Amino acid sequence: MLKLNAVLLASALAGCSTPISQGGKSEIVSAANETIRMRWNPQLTNEREMRSVAIAFCGGRDVDELQSLPDTDASSGLQAKTWRCKLFPGFAGGR
Repeated sequence: MLKLNAVLLASALAGCSTPISQGGKSEIVSAANETIRMRWNPQLTNEREMRSVAIAFCGGRDVDELQSLPDTDASSGLQAKTWRCKLFPGFAGGR
C-alpha cells in the first residue's frame, strides 16, 4: 500500500516539476508536516487540479485550505494556496 501511495504522489506531482519561472504551470513552494503550499498560473491550470495534488500529497485524505499571507508574486497574476491534510476518518487525536 505504501508503494502505491508513493506512485500516486509521484504521478500527481509530475505536473509540478517545471518551475513557473521556466514556463511550468505550477510549483510546490513548500511541503512538510501535513501541509503543502503551491503556486500556479491560472491560465495554465486551475485550483481544482492543485487541490488534487494536495490530496495526493496527503495520501488520499481530504484537505483544508489554510489562511496565509499573500504571495509576494501576486502582481504577476499567479495564485497560491496552502492546504493541510485532514485527520484520518475516525481518528480521535490519540485519546
